[in-house]
Amino acid sequence: MSRWELIVTAAAVALTITAAESRQAPPVNAYGAAVKAFRDRADEYLALHKKAAGGLPALKETDDPAKLAPRQEALGEAVRQARAGARAGDLFGPEIGARARKLVRENWAERASHDNAAIAEDIPPGWVAKVNATYPTSLPLATFPASLLTELPPLPEGLEYRFAGRHLIIRDAEANIIVDVLPDVLPAPKRPRT
Repeated sequence: MSRWELIVTAAAVALTITAAESRQAPPVNAYGAAVKAFRDRADEYLALHKKAAGGLPALKETDDPAKLAPRQEALGEAVRQARAGARAGDLFGPEIGARARKLVRENWAERASHDNAAIAEDIPPGWVAKVNATYPTSLPLATFPASLLTELPPLPEGLEYRFAGRHLIIRDAEANIIVDVLPDVLPAPKRPRT
């Protein structure tokens, strides 16, 4: 092979490598991909919710909460049956779960102690926050801190973040059930020194 042929061959190889590199997908933002996967899982849950609700009698318009409760309970039960194998972390996923835990703890450290006391409401004795459990009607639906809502991935309509004791949960507002649990997000209460 002549020197000229070697130069042409080397140039062709370099051009081929450069062209292949330029066709590769751009780098993916890992957090953005995790948020998209989280949102996809939330949308899958809402599709399941909608299917479960479709099997129930239509809700008649009423202002009486006592008349709404039976349908809410029936919807909660239908959703529970449809996702009987659901486990804690299924919706959050490892990436969003780790980031949410970090954000909540940082936010908690910045808050005044009286604000924190209002957030970490006492849970009913014996109640454990677990996936598919009914959210206790005795627990207040305290406003979730707005500063956290702006940092956590947004939830689609119908789902909401709540604290249940030390746990961060995602609650289905219409079915009043816990969709996912991120356990022990809030720090353990400090015990008084004796």
